[in-house]
Amino acid sequence: MASSQLFIILAVLAIFAPSILAKDFVVGDEQGWTVKIDYEAWAKGKQFNVGDNLLFKYPPGAHNVVEVKENEFKECAAPSSTKPLISGKDVIKLDSPGKRWFICSVGKHCQMGNQKVAINVQSSSSSSSSSSSTPSASPSASSPSSPIESNPSPSPPGPSDPSPVTPSPSKSVATRSTVGTRYGWWMVIIDSLWMLMA
Repeated sequence: MASSQLFIILAVLAIFAPSILAKDFVVGDEQGWTVKIDYEAWAKGKQFNVGDNLLFKYPPGAHNVVEVKENEFKECAAPSSTKPLISGKDVIKLDSPGKRWFICSVGKHCQMGNQKVAINVQSSSSSSSSSSSTPSASPSASSPSSPIESNPSPSPPGPSDPSPVTPSPSKSVATRSTVGTRYGWWMVIIDSLWMLMA
C-alpha cells in the first residue's frame, strides 16, 4: 500500500514539476519592450531554461516582436514571411535549448533604438550558468537591470493592472509573484494527495 502511494505522489510530481518550476522573464523588467533599453545588460547573468517564458510587454501598436535568425538579428531585418506578434502582452515559451533572437520590426526601432534581445536557453537539467548577450551596434541609454522572475499565475492580469511600461514611482528593483509560487502549489498538491490516501 505504501509503495503504491509513493508511486502516485512521484507520478504527480513528475507531471507538474516542469510547469511549477518554470519562470517568467519580463523582457526589460519595469520598462518593458521599448526603444533605448540595453537588452544586452538585461539578459546578462540571467539563466533561461527550457520551460521558462519570455514576456514582451508594450503598448499595442507602438512595437511588435519578431523572432529572427542570428544574421537577421545583426542586420535588424525581419523576414517578410514572419508574422510579428502585436498583442502588447506576447508570451514566448522557451521549449528547446539553444540561442534565440528577437527584434522589433516597427520603423527603425531595432536599428536606431537597439530594440532587440538575444538569449541562450539552457536545458532544464543543465546546471551551468547561461551566457546571454546582445551585440550592440550603437550606444544606447542604459537602464537598471532587475531580476523580475515570477511564476505563472493561474489567472490573467486584470484591467486594473498598471501599464508595464510606466515607470514605478517607488525605488523597488524587484518583485515576485505571491500567488501560485513554485512551492505553494506543491504543498496544495501534496496535502491533497495525503488526504486522499489517508
